[in-house]
Amino acid sequence: MDIFLRKFQDKENRKGRVEQFFKSDLFSSFKDETVIFDLEIGCGHGHWLNAYSDSNTDIICVGIDLISKRILRSNNKKLNNKRKNVSFFKAEANEFLLYKPSNFKIRNTFILFPDPWPKKKHHKRRLIQESFLSLLRENTLPDSLIFFRTDHLDYHDWTIQKLGDSKSWGIIDTIWPFEHESYFQNLLPNYKSIISQAL
Repeated sequence: MDIFLRKFQDKENRKGRVEQFFKSDLFSSFKDETVIFDLEIGCGHGHWLNAYSDSNTDIICVGIDLISKRILRSNNKKLNNKRKNVSFFKAEANEFLLYKPSNFKIRNTFILFPDPWPKKKHHKRRLIQESFLSLLRENTLPDSLIFFRTDHLDYHDWTIQKLGDSKSWGIIDTIWPFEHESYFQNLLPNYKSIISQAL
């Protein structure tokens, strides 16, 4: 069993971790005011978000992932380059949104090459579900955007359908905000992108 899951087996402990994260140095200069940040869900080894934070030094950036080694490598990259506007945290996406303090609002959400769970019996494990989209919308700014990218055609079509059916999000045609080769993008050169805006 993962060391994280052994240490934080119940929801109250995991809730406490998320609440404590938002009291970290990254947010220490903010008190009760609304705090805006960009979120990458499934940050991998942190290549993309570290580069994005370098090009957007006025934006607070948070990357989350469920794999401990990825978070460790991501934070090491951040420390080695002395980046002060980004941090990486181990958390499940729905729990992170659910336990996040209400005065912290997401501006942009990046979901790059998520696990497609290709077998039909596993589709319920896909991140893009109506319940997730609704929860994400509750935690975003009015003009918030989702940037989604996948190399898996079925997951692309699934996401188009879920966003098309959503009461929270609508697909728009606009430019991708930042291009940088990531570990997964190098492995998966044939991909499609979707951009969606909060309704």
